[in-house]
Amino acid sequence: MSEKKDYYEILGVKRNASKEDIKTAYRVLAKKFHPDLNKDNPKLAEEKFKEISEAYEVLVDDNKRARYDQYGRAGVEADFGKEGFSWQNFSHINDLEDIFGHDIFSDFFGRGSIFSDFFGSRVRGYERPERKIKRVQVEISLEQAYRGISTEVAIPHMEKCSECNGSGAEKGTCTKLCYRCDGRGEVKQEQLQGFGRIIKIGACPVCNGRGKIIEKLCQSCHGIGEVQKLDKIKVKIPAGVDNGTALRITPDKSGGRLKEDIYVFISIHPHPVFHRQGNDVYIEKEISLIDAALGSKIEVPTLDGNAMMKIPQGTQTDTLFRLRNSGMPNLRENGQGDQYVRVIVKTPKNLTKRQKELLEEFEKIEKEKKNQ
Repeated sequence: MSEKKDYYEILGVKRNASKEDIKTAYRVLAKKFHPDLNKDNPKLAEEKFKEISEAYEVLVDDNKRARYDQYGRAGVEADFGKEGFSWQNFSHINDLEDIFGHDIFSDFFGRGSIFSDFFGSRVRGYERPERKIKRVQVEISLEQAYRGISTEVAIPHMEKCSECNGSGAEKGTCTKLCYRCDGRGEVKQEQLQGFGRIIKIGACPVCNGRGKIIEKLCQSCHGIGEVQKLDKIKVKIPAGVDNGTALRITPDKSGGRLKEDIYVFISIHPHPVFHRQGNDVYIEKEISLIDAALGSKIEVPTLDGNAMMKIPQGTQTDTLFRLRNSGMPNLRENGQGDQYVRVIVKTPKNLTKRQKELLEEFEKIEKEKKNQ
């Protein structure tokens, strides 16, 4: 491993710093180098974020820190492997959630950066040790994403079947011990490998881990012993959400109705008029040849109602105009994006004789001007 900056120097703490000092320093630096706050150079911010996270991974862990203090980076090489620290080695996801809240998921899922590596490799399928994680999807319109809404989300969960009391067997029918596992619900398999044996223990394939064979399956749960129920939970969707934004609902925020963390992923319907890019929105607007040539004021739609826009004289087709602060609200900061209006000059059809004469006269004058 090549020699790099000292971990204490990276976090800006003394070598005798307490664990709380280290956590405080990491919290400050993590917010400072959040890529969304460093849009002028997000790549550098991502690299710095990874650097401070590597230092934090070592110094906040008593065992790793002791080895680092004694042997330097050589003392933690075995923890990171030949390629050095990667996001697969980061074991403090909960600390990041404490710093950024649900934003860590809305920001980092799907991003082509170190964070997509972070969540896409080690944490794919990751579950908090103390609670399970479930995902649901909510579809909303662009107007609802612009204003923010409160809505109800149906959360599926499994409950013990009331018909069979969780046994999986139809009432009045019998069950018997599984002949394959003798009622244990699991079986052992031995495999020879080299000069030793490997013993694998898994669910019994005959009774699926129940320990009993059911003569007739319950018609309500089909032998599973559980049925799916839906809990309706109110969710506040903030203004400015985008496709893929994830909102976390914890059991304490659901009034105790949930037993697990729920991540609500937002999906926004395509809009027939507005096209969104980040916090900016784009539309196309047809204008007449007269308005383009002579200038005018036209009415254009925005997500907050219609607005008047000035068209200067001599406007060409495909000219892009900007309406400041008429785009989507910023999800995590004040302000909002802009709206861009691309004007399309509409060529008139079915001209009257007089209109043709006027245009021919106009063309004649233009040619005379060029020849002068």
